[in-house]
Amino acid sequence: AAIEDAVSYSLTPAKAFAEAYKDSPVIYVMSSGATQKVAYSFSICLLMEMQWINSSAIHSDEFFNGPFEITEPDTAFLLLKSTGATRAVDERTLAFLGKFSEHTTVIDGFDYGMKELGEVSGYYDHSFYSEILGVYNHLLADRRQHPLSWRKYMWKYNY
Repeated sequence: AAIEDAVSYSLTPAKAFAEAYKDSPVIYVMSSGATQKVAYSFSICLLMEMQWINSSAIHSDEFFNGPFEITEPDTAFLLLKSTGATRAVDERTLAFLGKFSEHTTVIDGFDYGMKELGEVSGYYDHSFYSEILGVYNHLLADRRQHPLSWRKYMWKYNY
């Protein structure tokens, strides 16, 4: 029920994301902990494969091992804020981005009711963020007028 409520609640912020990011040539997806695989999937499958937007999934702690040097005011970041044990790692990254990026979107499970799950919330981050990002993906595709089914190479060539 919490995930269903979150999906409904995410429509407004997902529309704002789609509008803000529709022309971004690159979107970096940041995360940590249980959200890392979701960020990876969103980056390579949804942004790169389905939307043809350059992307990379960056672990929030690894951000400070080099990737933070590409941060500019207009560099697009999407940060999936962990609700579990690695939340402080994401908060550190967000504090940096707050100083140097004007194009950062944060999806925080605590804003969507995950805090009510208490200390076990992190175990549900994967399922939770997967569903929320589905909303973001569809609205971005609609705003960009780039259907999710379009492919240049997949299913068209032997590879």
